[in-house]
Amino acid sequence: MAGKTSGTPSKARTQRLVLWAGLICGLVAAVLVFVIVARAGDDEGDGTRSVVVAKQDIPAQSRLIADMLEVKTLPADEIDPEAFTAGSQVVDRITGVPVAAGAQILPSMVSNKAGDSLTFKITPGKRAVSIEVKEAVTAGGNVQPGDTVDVVGIFDLGADADISAVLAVFAPGAEPVVTPMNTDRNLAATILEGVKVLAVGQSLAESEENTSTTATKPETDAESRPKAKSVTLEVTPQQAQLLSLADEYGVLRLSVRPFGDYGPVGIAPVITALER
Repeated sequence: MAGKTSGTPSKARTQRLVLWAGLICGLVAAVLVFVIVARAGDDEGDGTRSVVVAKQDIPAQSRLIADMLEVKTLPADEIDPEAFTAGSQVVDRITGVPVAAGAQILPSMVSNKAGDSLTFKITPGKRAVSIEVKEAVTAGGNVQPGDTVDVVGIFDLGADADISAVLAVFAPGAEPVVTPMNTDRNLAATILEGVKVLAVGQSLAESEENTSTTATKPETDAESRPKAKSVTLEVTPQQAQLLSLADEYGVLRLSVRPFGDYGPVGIAPVITALER
């Protein structure tokens, strides 16, 4: 019994020594890690830093892809403090100004988000205008983003309407048309030709970069959208005014063109005195 009693304190002392040794080793390791990290930070801050630069000349309104960029290590005093430091920070953003090869990429040069919304689908110099639609307007619900269409306006004209003035707005250059006097008349005119469809409802046209020339589009891309309430068209600023006016005072129809048919046709307007 005496031998067992004398061994208990020795065992307890051994356990305490092991515990203290473990704590000391852990403390030493933590100090070493702190020193290494601190030295690495000091070396980078005092020496060089990584920065994203343009690998080539990049025009304005370009979507940035990885092949246009490279990450360089430069002296810290040569780097703009606002410059991006990783390619992932700028890929898919849109340039607002031309960027020269070798220039550091700054927030002021690019959009503040990736280029996935409508504003990044519009050709420079053009505008996006939405018109309210019904299924009949969109060729039975089969108009798709990316299609090319003509816009036909149908207008009910009163007996006092000046046909020449109406034609001058919606069909400039059209030949004057003689119609019965003192009767209500109907005008159908192709007011815009070769217009690109940017969106149907909330579905946007794919950018050219993301459209494969070999892959077949999924079946869902070809489905009709008869429940869409709007169609967004890409037009010039002047055409935007004309389209808005026609949408306010007339009924619009979209005439879908065959793929590759973009040129003007010069379609004569139709005026009748038919009653509904």
